[in-house]
Amino acid sequence: MKKEKRTVGFTEDVDFVCFEDLQQTQNISIVNPINLDYCGREKCKPGFQFGPFVRECYVIHMVFGGRGELLLGGARYELTAGQAFLIRPEEEVIYRADQEDPWEYMWVGFHGCRTEEFIRQIGFDEGNSVIEFHNAEALEQTIRQMLEARQLTFTNELIRMSALFAFFALLTQENVKVPHIQQSSYPDSVYVRNAVNLIMRSYKKKIRVAELADMIGISRSHLTNVFKKEMKVSPQEFLMNYRMEKAAQLLRETELPVNVVAAEVGYSDSLSFSKLFKQRYGMSPSGYRNTEVELAEKNRKGDYTSSHPL
Repeated sequence: MKKEKRTVGFTEDVDFVCFEDLQQTQNISIVNPINLDYCGREKCKPGFQFGPFVRECYVIHMVFGGRGELLLGGARYELTAGQAFLIRPEEEVIYRADQEDPWEYMWVGFHGCRTEEFIRQIGFDEGNSVIEFHNAEALEQTIRQMLEARQLTFTNELIRMSALFAFFALLTQENVKVPHIQQSSYPDSVYVRNAVNLIMRSYKKKIRVAELADMIGISRSHLTNVFKKEMKVSPQEFLMNYRMEKAAQLLRETELPVNVVAAEVGYSDSLSFSKLFKQRYGMSPSGYRNTEVELAEKNRKGDYTSSHPL
């Protein structure tokens, strides 16, 4: 049977390079601390505007030259080289290049179970969407490494992930506020990590949030509240997403029948499993199995249509 295609896009124009839809290559992403979704660089035309737009993931833009303005959360920021801005999921944003001295920037889009912790560590506290950076050359090099590892091999996936961690390490080094971040003796993030570990070990079984809370030693409501704050989803949603990603892995790597895959990830009813899987991936389990990921290379900005728009 001929396989359908899912695509990862790579566009390289004179003033624009972008790698996108890398979600297609990630085997198990929901429990990874951080995952690369897209990255790129652009030397903008005078007055070029992006937005208004709302994203699904987090993205950091690093301004390496020129000037521009950011409209976010009712505030207006005038930005120049050496500044970075963060856009969070579900935030409507507009940004535009200066008419006289248009900016040049690079960007990294990402998601993961420790994303909030990572962005706090580099200085993006609640209500703070702009920071300064000084090690521009090193930061630019990490993003170039992501862009250069364009082939869809396991080795290149590791190279991109390594560069992503290096990117956050460099930004964390610059944040002098980190030593002053206030933490309790037993922060709520520990409860969340314990819950995540329990889910990863027990996802094949029937799990109730109340049982997770009992094993951790806190109330069900407290666990739900701190889990949503840290992970942006409820424990039950996290469990379902984890099961779906495990199922996707089994569909790619084995020839197990769909009903067996369903049972392997904790669903006794294969019809219910198939419905949930289609909601998560936009196709049936058998349809997903009959697809493969390929690289779509373009040489002009706008020629590639993303399944997860920038």
